[in-house]
Amino acid sequence: MTSKPLSACLTLSAAMVLGCGPGDSGGSFSRGFAFLRERDVYVDDDSDFNYSHPIQLTTSGDDQHPSLSKDGRRVVFVHGGQELDVATASNAPSPSRVLVASGGQTNFRTPVFSKDGNTVVFAYDQNSVSHLGRVNANGTGFQALTTTPSYFAGPSFYPDGAAVLAAMGPDPSRYNQLVRVDASTGSVSVVASSLGSEACSVANRVVVSPDGNRAAFDARTFSGGACVGAVRIFVVNLSNGAVNPRLTDYPGEPNADDGFPTWVGNDQIGFSSNVGGADEVYVLPASSRMSSGGLKIPSASEPYYGPN
Repeated sequence: MTSKPLSACLTLSAAMVLGCGPGDSGGSFSRGFAFLRERDVYVDDDSDFNYSHPIQLTTSGDDQHPSLSKDGRRVVFVHGGQELDVATASNAPSPSRVLVASGGQTNFRTPVFSKDGNTVVFAYDQNSVSHLGRVNANGTGFQALTTTPSYFAGPSFYPDGAAVLAAMGPDPSRYNQLVRVDASTGSVSVVASSLGSEACSVANRVVVSPDGNRAAFDARTFSGGACVGAVRIFVVNLSNGAVNPRLTDYPGEPNADDGFPTWVGNDQIGFSSNVGGADEVYVLPASSRMSSGGLKIPSASEPYYGPN
């Protein structure tokens, strides 16, 4: 698979979002996946049936955890673990810097835009504790959103934009609850006090469905009574905290890991998996149980679909 040259993708038309100019029908982006390939950020439009025209937005490598703004015009991601950057078609391959770690901050991860695109919420470590932070998308106004001694990870905005759903736990190796965190005050309320009978610790990301009724998360599973099993994708009902059985099952590769779930509409879930030995992006119905298949994008990881 070949990537669309950056030189062909540096202008926005009024009708497009993060895409090429109106004269380039093969490489424009209006809805689809942001993802990583060889630690650089790409997007690919889902109107391209087989996702064969990815647009490369960064070239320096060492990127992770891309996510799209609600309007699809921007991708926020972590660079080098210590920096939040924003990429667009117009600034590729030189993204805008939003925030650089300081004051003992480290391990930036899973940034997400607010619904209006004005702020970014993300997880980070400081003084051996994991927090959620909030910063304006222009880089101003950083503040710690959570201040309790618990550990927080993987935020995702609810549809109303007033709060994020996140994972919370008692230590950095066990994120075993789902909580609602007010995006203005940082107040925390428990949504699910456990991850069900199979999952024991959220691995990377929690993501709310577009209608706000469910969430998907990736979590390490129990094995022999310990939290050391493979990472799988799960769906939780946000009204009652009930967690469905794992989305996938690989009898021939029980140690294969799934990760980074993302909703594709309200009824499908995209995710990356190393089943078969290489990271690739798959999509399955959210109702799937112990299933497999659904390959969408080869040689890709950490997908994020949008706009939803």
